[in-house]
Amino acid sequence: MSGAKAYTKPQAGLLKCCAGLIAVLCYCLDSTVSLAGGSSLENRASTPPLASDMEASDMEWGGHTRSDKLLARGPMSAGGRDVCFPREVTGSRTLLLPVMRVCIGLVASVDDIGWSGHEANGDHAKSVGHWAEAEKAYTMAVGLLERTIDKETNQDLASLLSKLGAARFMQHDFTGAETVLRRALTIYTSTRASEDLRVADTLDLLAGALFEQQQERALAGPLFFRAWVIREGALAPDHPAIADSLHHVAISLYSNNLSLAIPLFLRAKEIREKVFGRDHPMVALSLSAMARMYEAHNRRDLAVPLYQDALRIQEVAFGPSASEVVQARDYLDMANREKPTQDDNPNGGK
Repeated sequence: MSGAKAYTKPQAGLLKCCAGLIAVLCYCLDSTVSLAGGSSLENRASTPPLASDMEASDMEWGGHTRSDKLLARGPMSAGGRDVCFPREVTGSRTLLLPVMRVCIGLVASVDDIGWSGHEANGDHAKSVGHWAEAEKAYTMAVGLLERTIDKETNQDLASLLSKLGAARFMQHDFTGAETVLRRALTIYTSTRASEDLRVADTLDLLAGALFEQQQERALAGPLFFRAWVIREGALAPDHPAIADSLHHVAISLYSNNLSLAIPLFLRAKEIREKVFGRDHPMVALSLSAMARMYEAHNRRDLAVPLYQDALRIQEVAFGPSASEVVQARDYLDMANREKPTQDDNPNGGK
């Protein structure tokens, strides 16, 4: 078949399963990358106190010989975004010459919320599912931090870029997400060890954005795999992030080989059952992914029981009319309508 690759309904469902998991990860992304420690740096500069007995418009030498060390705020600009400080006029202090007031523009006014304030607004918008608002707030925060001299190594900037990438991903702007996530990865890899969990998290998000682009999908698998390797080396064996990586690797690298993919799905399911409980929606996600892969390989006899288990969990978790339940029921109905072929092969061969 020439041209773009055509996907069967089970294969298309399998791809949606990966996208759904990545969406969950994007939603859970916190102010720092979810798996790594570390605190954010404070971004607001302190303004030295004004001398109580000095007026900004009436500074002069004499009793205030140390006033040139102070910052004085005055109405120099319409927006009130200038800071002025006294500077000695060339000459002898004994002449008691007046002080020149030199004004410089600030990145933001004193009453501006700063990049951390915009980040907080973005986090709030994300928490209620307002992704367009979250993207706008994160973009403003990134713009402020990009004015710093250490932007190529700024950890806070990398964290914000990751959040911005997640917000774009959730709005299906996968190319835009890829752009900022690549930059976040560049900052992290240049300032942290290659085994750092922040690197793993960013690799996982970037791979998700690539996976959703047909022309870039082949690049996603190796990045998912690298994130998995880092997490395996740094986290406990039953950490849920390892389950996520197993799920992603099974879909992106081993979708053509059941003998390699199914053990990864099973291990991911076992971790999720241990961490979340047997009736959690993340367990249903593992069951659905296995069912779709079996169906893609014409093993509907194995797919149907998994679809049934996933549907039962989702009905309890979301209610009978939820979109997740409707979709799960549709997959089960389609699998029941189809009959297995005579040449079914567990490895997908003929």
